[in-house]
Amino acid sequence: MCKIFLLLCISKYLTDVVWSNPIEESSNASLFDVTGYPLTGDIPLLNRKIFRGTRVNVREHPYVVSIRRNGGHYVTGTLITKNLVLTVAHPIEDVPIQELRVVTGESYSDRGTSLLSVIIILIHQDFDPFTLVADICILRFFEDIIYRSSVKSISLVMPQMTLSGTAFVTGWGRCDFTGNELCLPRTSQYYPDEKIDPMLRSVPLTINSQNHYCEGYKLHGTDIGKGMLCAGGAREENSAYPCLAVPGAPLVLGAKLVGILSWGFGCGFQHDLPLIYTSTQYYTSWITHNIVMFRTLSNNDFTQLFQATKSCVLLDWLSRTRISMPLSHDHSNVYKELQLMKFDEKLVMLQGRPYDIRDYIYETEFHNKKILLYEEVKKTLEEKLSKAEIIKNASKLLLLHKVMPFLSNKSLLGVTYEDNDNSDDD
Repeated sequence: MCKIFLLLCISKYLTDVVWSNPIEESSNASLFDVTGYPLTGDIPLLNRKIFRGTRVNVREHPYVVSIRRNGGHYVTGTLITKNLVLTVAHPIEDVPIQELRVVTGESYSDRGTSLLSVIIILIHQDFDPFTLVADICILRFFEDIIYRSSVKSISLVMPQMTLSGTAFVTGWGRCDFTGNELCLPRTSQYYPDEKIDPMLRSVPLTINSQNHYCEGYKLHGTDIGKGMLCAGGAREENSAYPCLAVPGAPLVLGAKLVGILSWGFGCGFQHDLPLIYTSTQYYTSWITHNIVMFRTLSNNDFTQLFQATKSCVLLDWLSRTRISMPLSHDHSNVYKELQLMKFDEKLVMLQGRPYDIRDYIYETEFHNKKILLYEEVKKTLEEKLSKAEIIKNASKLLLLHKVMPFLSNKSLLGVTYEDNDNSDDD
């Protein structure tokens, strides 16, 4: 009897360890109440947990990429062309572009010999950070990759296709300490309270048209809007149900991209619900339109933008590593117009909000100028004016707003300029 009682106590203890109340976790305490459900009306953010995920090699999922921020893994992405990555918008929206890189062909999120430079961030025009509607964005990196066994793009699922069957969701997340799975925990400056598992993991799930567990979100005042796909199982159905709650992780059915993981209540809590993906079926036209527009631009068109981005990264590194800063000296003609570049004429045709290095320097002053410039270009294109008229009208608009040079060692290092209209550039 004593042995039986001891086994029951141990079993009860292990159950409590596996399904600990999320209120005890500092990183998620503000999102959940004592019942284990998200607060009424809240959008439950993903906790980056992986429970009972299978360790896989990137050659099994060669479309999965690691999006790095300042060298460390930040979010999972999906390779859709030789220079475009699809991911969710909410972790990317406020991140300076010079901090982002892309690593392909690696099974471990802390490895990689080649960091691809992100030069364009394209966020969906309807993205709402509060409701996570249209939670989708595209990253354009400068270098064209070469396809190989560990690096391949993936096609989108057909818009009319009925989704049914076993799918896989894959990515990098937190260590699962509930079983005997091997984990090599890493820390992250962006998630200091979490132990990140650098090994790529995958979880199977069943997609079907009738998933009544998805109704659990509506019961708690959280609607599943258009463009959102609810898929997976619930903890109520199976207490040992595997799950993966990693932002941006691709959901693949029949070797086609079905969605990217956006938000949801799970995994590893007492009342897990199926997770919510941004549906690539719903946004097929948005994705394909922008792919076509990006293909009209070559690397030669983006060379200046690439050089400016790399220069900004280098200057930032020098400013943080120098023992003593150089003495300031006067510059002349420190203000000059924001010029309409060749690639700008194509970027304004994209659907969404494009960001590049100009949006993140000079304390967003160029960002505001660029918005005005793009609005003028769009207006003139709608009026079917000639290229010369477009440039002329844009120049008139910019003359009304004094701007700073596109790149300057001084301004990037935080040196303040005085207004001087008769001086020379660096």
